[in-house]
This record gives sequence, C-alpha cells and structure tokens, in this order.
Amino acid sequence: MKNTRTAIIYLFLSLTIPTFISSCRQESDTLIQPSEEQVLEPNSKTTSLMAKVTLNDGSIDNIIDNSSCFTVQLPITVAVDGNQLVIASTEDYLAIEELLLQNNSDQVVISFPITLIFSNYEEVIVESSEELSALIEACTPPLEEDDNPDDDDDDDEEVFEDEDEDIECIDFQYPFNITVFNPDTEILETIRIESDEELFAFVSDLNDDVIANISFPITLVLSDESELVVNSNEELEIAIEEASDDCDDNDTTILQLESVIVEDEWEVQKYKDNQSNETRNYRNFIFTFNPDRTALVRNTDTDEEFVSQWSAFTRADGSLRVQFDFGDEPPLDKLNIDWNVKKIKTNRIMLDEREGEGISKDELFFRKVR
Repeated sequence: MKNTRTAIIYLFLSLTIPTFISSCRQESDTLIQPSEEQVLEPNSKTTSLMAKVTLNDGSIDNIIDNSSCFTVQLPITVAVDGNQLVIASTEDYLAIEELLLQNNSDQVVISFPITLIFSNYEEVIVESSEELSALIEACTPPLEEDDNPDDDDDDDEEVFEDEDEDIECIDFQYPFNITVFNPDTEILETIRIESDEELFAFVSDLNDDVIANISFPITLVLSDESELVVNSNEELEIAIEEASDDCDDNDTTILQLESVIVEDEWEVQKYKDNQSNETRNYRNFIFTFNPDRTALVRNTDTDEEFVSQWSAFTRADGSLRVQFDFGDEPPLDKLNIDWNVKKIKTNRIMLDEREGEGISKDELFFRKVR
C-alpha cells in the first residue's frame, strides 16, 4: 500500500471490536477515503490552533511565581507574612489571596526546591529564588511602546507578543478519540485523548508517516462555561479563532507592572465612570509612583503636592489588581477602587473595574507624561 496523505478510516464489520484498536488490515475491511480537509496535517492551521489551546497556561499561578511562562508543580509550601501554607491544588490559591489582602502584602515566599512546568510541559527543578528570578527574567517578553498613546481606546493589539502564544479563552472537553493509520504497517489505532498535555504531545509529534483525524463530533468549552459542539476541522478552526480574544489572558504580572509604573510621571488619559466620561476632572494632576508603594500627586494648577499610596496584588485566578488611596477629596477619591490591570505598555497603563459577566464598568487609563 502506498504512503499517501489521504485519510483512510477502517470500518470493521465485527461488533466486538474494542474501543482501543490496533490491528492489521483484513480482507473484509472496508476502506473509506473522506475529504482531505478532515486530516490532521503536521504544522497545519488546525494543529497549530490545537497546540495553542493546549499549551500549559502559566498565568494560573501568578499569585505564586509572578510569571506566565510556567506553572509550579503542586504540592508546594509557601509563606505569606510568616503564615505557612501547603498548596496542594489550585483551589488553595484562594488561601494565599486572603492572606495577601489581610496583610496588605504582595510577597509570597516559596520553599525550595520546586519543579516548574513550562508551556510545552517540559519540567525543570529549581533550587533557589535566585534561579527562579533568572528564569523569570529570561522568559518574560519586553513590554512594547504604544504607537498611538493619544488614542484612549483599548482595541489595539495584544500588549505582549507571548512566546507561547497560548489561547486561554476556549478549552477542549475530554475525553475524545483520534484515529491514526500507519500506511506502512497498515495498523490502525484509536487513541483516547484525556488531557491538554496528551493532546499537545500528540499534535507536536504528528508527522507525515501517519494519517490522523479527529473522531467528530467533539465539544469545546468557552470562557463563559458554555459548550460548543464542532463536527469538522473547519468548524474547530473557526471556533478557536472566534474565541481567542473573548477573555483576558491574565498574563500580566506584578514585576511587569513595577517595571513600568515606577518610571517617570503619569497623567490620566481617560477616566470613565460607568458610561460617563469624566477625564476632564483629572487634566491638572500628575502622578509619580514609587517602588515603596507611595505615590506623589501634584496639582499643576495650584502646585500643591501630597503623598498617597498604591498597591498591587495577584488574585487567585491569576489576574493582576491595583489599588490607590488618593485621599477623600474629590475628584481623586473616585479613583480609590480595586482596579483590574487590563493592559500595559511602556507608555500606557490601562485599568478597568469589572462586574457581573466580566463587563467593564469603569475605566482608568494612565499615559506617561512626555
């Protein structure tokens, strides 16, 4: 039998064939040649999107490691302001968040050694905080400059060109099957896929020596927990592409925020209270944020200055939050809320407040003073 790139699916006549099949072709087997669009080609658009969806999401434990490049293998032991915690599952991240909020802290001390799991599921043992810091610095992409900082809209491209390019707004529902045929050995296998790691390994190792296709239909889970059934490679591609920007990826870390916000002076580019644009009320204020979490606010009309506070912390879900304490006097008192860090560039910081289904209620954009 020639080694072709045509999908060959065997329909066995016996009803006793088990789910996991590994057999040679028999005379009674029936050959079907479906459309080549259903074949999972190596390095194709379909397999590339599948890989991006199944990459290990390093942002889910940013509350521990301050990096979206990898996750820390559990269980581990951490300390927050002297309180020791054993983190055995992702549900335990809430305990870290509670202590950080209670103590107004952003410091999580990790007990080493730990094992890091990178986006491609490779594992590295880290023996010290110095080793961890070096890995974080090496893998964190540089911030980009906003080419149009005067535009107070936020529908620009993603802030970071992530090395892993993971898509976090859609997931596969497991298990499902992939049929694999080897034309040289004439062996057909049905592989049961049960996790992101298994699917990532499969599409990464896929080559021209085998012919593979998904046993449709399969189910995808969207960011709002709703489910979507797809019946072909084309439907799968469309679903992933349409969902790719439907949620925040939570990839921004405290370290990235600190690297920007403590540099130079900032002004309010946009402040929207629900649907009311009140930016004009902040035109005469200049903000300087310091590493010690103090902030200097200057009124350019009166030359009055006063010291205030700012803080940043990571939530259990990996999202980065910022809080300001600019005092009780209007209009600055309206900025004293728990802000979600939406996007960061070297010359612009975009914050919003979420409610309900993640809908943005208020927006606060800072722009670096030129």
